[in-house]
Amino acid sequence: MRNIIIAISTIFLLCSCACQPSPAYWRTDVNCAQLEAKEKGKALLVLITAPDCSACENNWCRIFSRKEFLNEVDKELVPLYLSCPYQNATGVCGAWRDKYDASKSPSLLIVGGDGELIATVPFPYKDTESCLESIRSFLSK
Repeated sequence: MRNIIIAISTIFLLCSCACQPSPAYWRTDVNCAQLEAKEKGKALLVLITAPDCSACENNWCRIFSRKEFLNEVDKELVPLYLSCPYQNATGVCGAWRDKYDASKSPSLLIVGGDGELIATVPFPYKDTESCLESIRSFLSK
């Protein structure tokens, strides 16, 4: 009986935490990110990468994984990370890449709560501050 109660409690805990956002990290579940953005009245910052992209990896290390970048982004946007190959991209990532014509990697998009494309942040991203400045310029319009 005790094991059943522990199992049910664990399942309940996991289900209740499935879409709980934690500040300053990239979300990877599109539905949860969209729900969070809607609830908070924020747009999504969508980073679309490819697993074999050296520019994606370089920018991830230099900019997108940095705490100062994520802390600043998290104030006004919900960050969403999607990764799929250039060729034959399928699933949600492929659908978003096609929908927003994000054929280049990395692609950094600002997408409104209703799914409209607000902006494509131009590549290349020189450093954390210049990338944040580009994002701010689109948000202030």
